[in-house]
Amino acid sequence: MKKTYAILMCCAALAAAAAEIDPIATRWTFGAHEPYTMYRRVGKNCTGGIDGNARWVKPWLDWFDAESPALMEELGLNFLHSRFYKGMGWEEEKKDFPNVKKFVRNCHAHGVTALAYVQFATLYPEAMKREIPQIADWSGYDYLGRHNLYGGYNGQYFRWIPCLNCREWEEYIKRMCTIALAEGGFDGIMFDNVFDEPCYCPRCEKAFREHLLKIPNSAERFGFDHLGDMLLPRVDVKTLPHLDVKDPVLQEWCRWRCDTMTALLMRLRAHIKSVKPDAIVSGNPSPYRSRSRYLHCAQNMAELCRAFDFIIMQNANFPEVRAGGVIANRVRDLKYAQDAGQRIVALCDTDTKIIHEREKNYLLPLVEDLVFGGIPTDRTIIAPSPEPGFVNRETLARRKPLLARFNAFAVSHRDALSSPSVHSVRIFYPEREVLLSEATHQGVTAAEEIFLRNRVPYGYLVSTPENPFTVPEGTEVIVTPGLVSLSDAQIEALVRYAEKGGKLVVTGDAGRYDDWNAQRFENTFLPRLKGLPNAVVRAQADLIPGADLAWRYTVSPPKDGGKALMADLARVGWTPPVRLERLPPHVFAEYRRLASGAIAVHLVNYDPAHPVAGTKLVLPPGATATFEEPFGGDSAVKPLALDGALPAFSQYALIMVK
Repeated sequence: MKKTYAILMCCAALAAAAAEIDPIATRWTFGAHEPYTMYRRVGKNCTGGIDGNARWVKPWLDWFDAESPALMEELGLNFLHSRFYKGMGWEEEKKDFPNVKKFVRNCHAHGVTALAYVQFATLYPEAMKREIPQIADWSGYDYLGRHNLYGGYNGQYFRWIPCLNCREWEEYIKRMCTIALAEGGFDGIMFDNVFDEPCYCPRCEKAFREHLLKIPNSAERFGFDHLGDMLLPRVDVKTLPHLDVKDPVLQEWCRWRCDTMTALLMRLRAHIKSVKPDAIVSGNPSPYRSRSRYLHCAQNMAELCRAFDFIIMQNANFPEVRAGGVIANRVRDLKYAQDAGQRIVALCDTDTKIIHEREKNYLLPLVEDLVFGGIPTDRTIIAPSPEPGFVNRETLARRKPLLARFNAFAVSHRDALSSPSVHSVRIFYPEREVLLSEATHQGVTAAEEIFLRNRVPYGYLVSTPENPFTVPEGTEVIVTPGLVSLSDAQIEALVRYAEKGGKLVVTGDAGRYDDWNAQRFENTFLPRLKGLPNAVVRAQADLIPGADLAWRYTVSPPKDGGKALMADLARVGWTPPVRLERLPPHVFAEYRRLASGAIAVHLVNYDPAHPVAGTKLVLPPGATATFEEPFGGDSAVKPLALDGALPAFSQYALIMVK
């Protein structure tokens, strides 16, 4: 319970810090976050569409340091991270430090907050060996004794991944943070690539065995009463994303790696705050809902998020409708972050360029950010061009008025965009069980997709085996979607909730396995729900075959649109905040309740090439509503007719119901 209490207190503090990063006023942009040496060493097109071998790279960097902050201010862009430390060693990188400091000063002169880019997952031995002859000792190793490479076993041979248990490397990173804050004038730190490849060095082997020896009553769970000589699990990382983790040693290894990562980042956070108490701590780990990143990259986002004031969530989920009816989006991540008290900068274009077709929908990811609680992001500045001024003037001329319109709308509609979200339906999210059980993870994934496509105002009820849950205010229904793995404490808490009259929907063989994914003699959960009028139990769980949440999310349409789960909600008496009829599934909604009692209904169309027409809003007696399409041809606020018919809209519409 002490650990649970500490987590809750830390989450409360982080929620307060995240609240200070106001998404209505914050506009993130990208900059020259890599040094010249990195561009040259890569020697090809790389992050941000920069040709590392181009002759104009160095002059562009000079222009960026001197001129770009003024352009950022002109466009309303006010937050970014900048190059500082790439992992090549300070003796190499300090050569660029005068230019970096000049850029930070220019940022501050134009109202731009600048975080120092600090590389987390890379050592460049070619450059570092002269400064640190023992650099090979800082590297992580695979089980064949090879250096862990950035990009996996066939990754970049000149980039080694450090060992998370190497204290010399940790102290070196702390030194870099100190220099950035105390001498560089930066407003905080952004750790890039916060992930790890499984490491099999003697240091990690010793530390893991020491962890195993601390586990009480090991004989029952592991089959051995002495774990001091256990070998590190050897698994094919390609099989991890959909692996059902039942081997107790592998379970502990995954948990230990994640705990090691979280503890390290918490130490780095404490160091940064000791140097500069108001410094912002950020990092780029992974999409929140990616189970494979837990198993492979040592990222348990439910706890790792505690190390950051906000998170860079780089991914390949540009909002759009893909082949097969797949709706690419970042909403499940943004909603999960909301319930974790976090803000996200969700980068969703490609690493190397912004695809021309997506440029037509330039505002769509910014709208998605603003509506669902992220930090709107524009990458105008990072698209360098060899032409005079180093910025593509055609792109700039196209985006500038759109960005101005977007910013004006956000400021004038603050209440509608920042009032508390309506999360009347909560998906029960057992943290450990989702990470260990593929069936449980797929149950959550299917429920999310059904709710998104049917515009159900859902949130998450995150639970640990030790601290089952506290029901947030405004919750009307808890849904346990195909959660085959649940702890005894979670089952007891859910049953008590239902016995006291709480509305509960349960699908599948929920509770058949315990919190370590071990099968029980019998299901101790479902029989206790029989006869409760406020509990709906359905034997068949909703599943979406092939659903994959990795770097790129691919979730196919649910069978029959998820009618069974929607019927379950109706059976327990749940009704939506407002009724919307004849909306296609690729229109998502977010509902926010204002202090006045009005409800803001935000509708985002993920296929803006096809305007949405024929939709009807069913108003309760005495209610009135207005309609606004702020980025359409006619942005005027219109009162809705008594029949509730909505005007056609292309990309985004706001309905205010009073």
